Amino acid sequence: MADTTARDPLHGVTLEEVLNALLKRHGWAGLGRRIPVRCFLYQPSVKSSLAFLRKTPWARKKVEDWYVRELPRRAPAPAAVPGITSVARTIAEAMGVKEGLEPSAVPADARVLKLLPAGGVRKVLVYAPDAIGRRMTAVHPELFEGIKAAGFRPFDLHSVFPSKTPVCFASMFSGLPPAGHGITQYEKPVIKCRTIFDALPAAGLKTAIAAVKDSSIDLIFRGRQADYFSEEYDPQVTARALELIEKGAHDFILAYHQEYDDLLHSDGPWKDGSIAAVKRHTEAFLELAEAFDKKWAGVPRAVLFAPDHGGHTDPATGKGVHGAAIPADMDLTHFWKFSA
Repeated sequence: MADTTARDPLHGVTLEEVLNALLKRHGWAGLGRRIPVRCFLYQPSVKSSLAFLRKTPWARKKVEDWYVRELPRRAPAPAAVPGITSVARTIAEAMGVKEGLEPSAVPADARVLKLLPAGGVRKVLVYAPDAIGRRMTAVHPELFEGIKAAGFRPFDLHSVFPSKTPVCFASMFSGLPPAGHGITQYEKPVIKCRTIFDALPAAGLKTAIAAVKDSSIDLIFRGRQADYFSEEYDPQVTARALELIEKGAHDFILAYHQEYDDLLHSDGPWKDGSIAAVKRHTEAFLELAEAFDKKWAGVPRAVLFAPDHGGHTDPATGKGVHGAAIPADMDLTHFWKFSA
């Protein structure tokens, strides 16, 4: 007789594990929206919810069915494509910095380093727009035509799981998976491991971070020998980055924008307003890249368009979400350009 337990996705999984997995991903608010029962909506706790679910078969079935439907989302991203963990060492090696990251930081992206000018680069600009996944480049290629026309080369990457903003940017600039840098959910502590913002200053390279105030990038890399600029919103970040480029005091500048991610969550990833925000991001990137090229003409340099993750529509709410290990959230395209 065939062993049916091997085909049962709930075999060996307790109700408490099911509830905690959904809670970690969606929070009490998400559980209450999808399954509006009192234990999820009013002073929720794991203990009271388990007591209710164990004596209420229809509610337990809804919770377990939801968990099973999301099981494919927890499958790991394909390993054949490099991850965003490769970005930190790629930047370091491009700038001639061999030490300063954690020894376990993943290797640089060999595809990118093939474009590196002889002798490397001396100046780097990174633009980090939040939540623009590879699907956006496929559905709306017109938004990225200007980037390609300006000579930027696309490189497919995958994000890290869970595909949440602080988790992803911590991995991108440390070179470590979430377990290595310590941010494994949506939270914004200052990470303790060594990052690109430790390695570059240690090599005598001056670094700056211009980001929306209280965003992940604004907070999790604090405490380094870097210059921090916390701005009101994206336009102010752009203005600050242009000012920093013009002054020419920094070797590495990171600029972060978040409008698309905000609209993804409030309206949905494919609404007209959200798509317009992506257009503003690509236009801001090209403005910064042009200013950077003008300032450092004749100096070996690199410019990178580096989103952290993508997003998808939650069928229960119609709003945008991310955090799952599905292609819409995990698949990315970064754009690099090297100039001598």
